[in-house]
Amino acid sequence: MKFIEGNKPLGLSDLFQFGIELEAFNVHTGIPTKDKPSLYMSKESKEFLKERRWKNANIFEEDLVMHGGAECVSPILHDTEEDWQNLSEVCEHMKKFPGKHGDEVVADDKCGCHIHIDARSLTGRNIQETEGITGNFLKLWAEGEELVYKMCNDVGSPIRAGALENKQKGLTRLVMKLQHIKAMASPTGKKIKRDIERGTLKVSHKRQSFLRKLITKNKLDPRRYSGLNLTNIGNPKKNTVEFRIGNGSLDSNVIKQNVFLYSSLIQAARTMTLEPEKNKKQVDEFFQSDVTEEQKADAFLNLLFQDEQDRKIYKDRWESVKDAPVFTRNQSQFAQTFKRDEFKQIAKRTPVTMVKDAFSRMKEMVVQQKDTKEREGYNGLEL
Repeated sequence: MKFIEGNKPLGLSDLFQFGIELEAFNVHTGIPTKDKPSLYMSKESKEFLKERRWKNANIFEEDLVMHGGAECVSPILHDTEEDWQNLSEVCEHMKKFPGKHGDEVVADDKCGCHIHIDARSLTGRNIQETEGITGNFLKLWAEGEELVYKMCNDVGSPIRAGALENKQKGLTRLVMKLQHIKAMASPTGKKIKRDIERGTLKVSHKRQSFLRKLITKNKLDPRRYSGLNLTNIGNPKKNTVEFRIGNGSLDSNVIKQNVFLYSSLIQAARTMTLEPEKNKKQVDEFFQSDVTEEQKADAFLNLLFQDEQDRKIYKDRWESVKDAPVFTRNQSQFAQTFKRDEFKQIAKRTPVTMVKDAFSRMKEMVVQQKDTKEREGYNGLEL
């Protein structure tokens, strides 16, 4: 597999069928007028989307649609020139229907871009292979989750705050609090690691599936508001792994890069299971913990991509946002698997004279304490 801009295929196998939810703000979706055609209701627009098999979001289910935005949901897409062109055309089409909040349709911080990957990509030829692929995928996700959050958007675009914090308003905010939902795309790496260690990890959908039965006891998350949403696995209508962390975008190239990123992560888990010697060195390097974040990021990219240009795409993304305030505020949500660079920075900012002065004062305190105890005839134990 190799990333190629435009409509050229990436080289994904048919196991990696995918679907996309496009969200944008300031889109007119209501009754069309002479001056304002409607994305959802204008005849020409409806025909355009129907020809490409895209659907409108349910206006009563999506909060964004009710507050000036729009969502379009793709059919099952394949890694073909026709389907990549399909995506590009729909992205451009959505831009033609600005609403009442300005002159342009925008994919701002109220929007996400959710990508579904066919859950068959986690299955093998038998139960043992499926167990291995699924387990390895979850281990990779738990270990590299923070890196994925920092690599899933275009250069210079930190993840929207609402993905990690409850930024909703009114009734939506209240409902999320009552259901103990932290954010629209909360990290799950900590819980995955803990449940793997306990042997209690389980994905969730009401109907039992072959894949779901392999992971026992407790549900990973009964809701869908996680950066990695596994609740659709086993759903006969939508058997997918959903990645909810990407920011909203109407740039088909950025979206294609994300499809490539998530597919490559699953493919790495497949290789770990089906051809373990092939990427053993890269796997071992990735799971080292006594490393800096940059070393961890490099090991992660070496595991996922063979081509240096592919690695550069996501290294540039990571480099541009790794110190963004949204990540600094929410570090505790992630499983820490590398040394935090801020400790090194604190050391660099602290003058040597201050360190020497502090050490000298500590030494004086110890001497004074010893002298006091000798004068008072102290015979107790040191604690």
